[in-house]
Amino acid sequence: MRKFSLFNNRSLTALTLSVAMVLGLVGCGKDGETTANSGKEGNASDVVYVADYLDVKDVGDIVNLKEIDGVLHMLTANYGEESTQYKLVNYNLADASSTETVLATANGGYLSSSFFNEDGSLETIESKEEYDDEWNLLSREVYMNKYDVTGGLLSSEEASAKLKLDEDFYISHFYKDSEGNYLIGSWEQPLKIYSPDLVQTGEITSNNPFDGLCMTGSGKLVTSYWGNMGVDIAVVDVAAKKVGTPISTNKSSGSTQVWPGPGDTVLYVNGNELCSCDVVTGEIKVVMDVMDMDINADYLQRVYPMGDGSYLMSYYDYGVDTDGLFIAKPVDPSTIKERTELTIATVYANQDLNDAVINFNRNNEEYRIKVIDYSTDDWDWEASITNLQNDIVAGNVPDMIDMSSLNIPWRNWAAKGIITDLYPLMEADATFAKEELLENVREAYEVDGSLYVLPSTIGISGVWVKEKFAEGSTALTPAMLLEMEKELPEDVQLFYYSYQGEVMYNMVYNNMTAYVNYETGECNFNSDEFKEVLAYAKEQPVDIVWEEGESLPALLKEDKVIFYNMNMQQMPDYQFHKFVFGEDITVLGYAGEDEDGIRIIPSGCAIAITEQCEHKDIAWQFAKTFVSEEYLTGQHRWGIPVTQAGLDNFIYEAQHMEGTHGYGWDDVNIEIESATDEDVEGFLAILEKADELQYQDTAIMAIIEEEVKPYFEGQKSVDEVADIIQSRVDIYLKENM
Repeated sequence: MRKFSLFNNRSLTALTLSVAMVLGLVGCGKDGETTANSGKEGNASDVVYVADYLDVKDVGDIVNLKEIDGVLHMLTANYGEESTQYKLVNYNLADASSTETVLATANGGYLSSSFFNEDGSLETIESKEEYDDEWNLLSREVYMNKYDVTGGLLSSEEASAKLKLDEDFYISHFYKDSEGNYLIGSWEQPLKIYSPDLVQTGEITSNNPFDGLCMTGSGKLVTSYWGNMGVDIAVVDVAAKKVGTPISTNKSSGSTQVWPGPGDTVLYVNGNELCSCDVVTGEIKVVMDVMDMDINADYLQRVYPMGDGSYLMSYYDYGVDTDGLFIAKPVDPSTIKERTELTIATVYANQDLNDAVINFNRNNEEYRIKVIDYSTDDWDWEASITNLQNDIVAGNVPDMIDMSSLNIPWRNWAAKGIITDLYPLMEADATFAKEELLENVREAYEVDGSLYVLPSTIGISGVWVKEKFAEGSTALTPAMLLEMEKELPEDVQLFYYSYQGEVMYNMVYNNMTAYVNYETGECNFNSDEFKEVLAYAKEQPVDIVWEEGESLPALLKEDKVIFYNMNMQQMPDYQFHKFVFGEDITVLGYAGEDEDGIRIIPSGCAIAITEQCEHKDIAWQFAKTFVSEEYLTGQHRWGIPVTQAGLDNFIYEAQHMEGTHGYGWDDVNIEIESATDEDVEGFLAILEKADELQYQDTAIMAIIEEEVKPYFEGQKSVDEVADIIQSRVDIYLKENM
């Protein structure tokens, strides 16, 4: 592989999962201090779960399942490019024996919905469709198939005429109630009710789509969907033909997927936790932290409650392209081998962090890592950071902190001795030298010659602009933007949007270093330049004015819009925008005088180790995995690698793409091909200028937003407002630096 130098313009595991792996929720915190991680509200502190993996080879995607008298009945699908193979798998839990039958679709279509009856027989809806060359639907036939417990086809009926479905009605839900009535519905609307002989007897509509639908253990039909504040669930009253009062699950991200739970409950994953919600009382309980069984909760496909208090779970591990089944079994905590626990704090844990923690815990018999996620249900980033800060002040300092959030005040923590210098740990490690990190990345994260944060991958933040508009410019200072604005023709704008918030964002919030010197703690918000920015912002509309017209890509190409804020994390980002602009482009950053202003933003994880950590060597071994060659050259890795070896591979892959990749933006759609040497040189020319870290100073932003409002509304003068902002920010800097 050719080596590419950042500062030279030439530049350029699958893990075997053991059966009955003991992955307990109890570990040891600081040496000898036992901590029970299962004692969350709603959990019994004397119960933890371990994962017992079932030896079912190549199970594929589990479409449906049901446990009857100790036998798992599973409908599985293996998706190919031309067709899908369905199997009926019967797995005996007592002796691990299994049988499988290739399930022949009766008419060569695909199974859109299915359910198991109480005796293990299977009923499915098969759709057979024809399309023209433009993928317009020509015809659709709908069959109702019945199979016996061994997978033998009992009957198949073309039911389109009986069901009386619109041609574009895609069947996504298929159930049978206790009276034998069929319930057939779409994600959209409505849910239709049919008698056992397929005579429609009614339908149920709702103000919300039927995103998810399941039947609780007690036989209640429950729908799930996105409500105003997150995922809501509601009981569907089939007899009354209506949807009941919504219940909030407190889930604000991920999918709307819910599964049948025992009794009147449904199950769902919220973050890393498996939760249950009683659809009668509304009570929510945390069943378990899935991460404590060393499984990424994002990988769970199905959860099925067993009669003995266990939970059958199917998963697909995207990292190693593996699927499988395990049973989460409750056990006595005293049976779990104790390990020394290290904690890592994060705000909205990402998949890469969870995967790395799982990989560490699976392969270390002496230590384990526990993720503490400070995220809030309402996605309040400021509250999340405040909660973490409060814990640190109270002495509850984690062993590591993921600093990937832009507004984490890690420089303050470094100054106060809360996080540790990583360079001594690197020097003590014979397998890693700090020189392996790209020089500009080190410079961005260094404070007085010390490195406190180790990022995995990065992005580049700046502004796309045609080179002809950037001649002689190193950065977008407020003065430069104001001067350009005065000279623009009437039909040309600096940015696509021109309203008060956008002006403040581009000329102040992104340009904070033009007004704040973070090294000296000084600010100059009472300067003539800042006042001129405020005066210009006041002239703009209060809110966005939406107008029909040419797309943004067209306006950029025609020089009707000059600048476009960007976040570049992949080589195709550069190639695509070069095409959109129609000529050579470059990137400028927001900054004060004599600065480039092109900034680095964390793309993946960014790990810091705290001074309070008693096992810094172990914490370093974990943090180091994010800059290992195995990690940075892994599949589906997003962002620009921070090591030279990782960058070399990044460029090599960009220049040796298999086939093409489609990119689209409004009315622009192109196929990106392998990068040329010219593409690489342009990309690296931008990357090498990025040696500062992007930081959203939300505290100062909040001060400015509060104080400029009276000026924009004509209640105070620009001088008054500028003086107030100067005073408040000056006090803030003195108290926090």
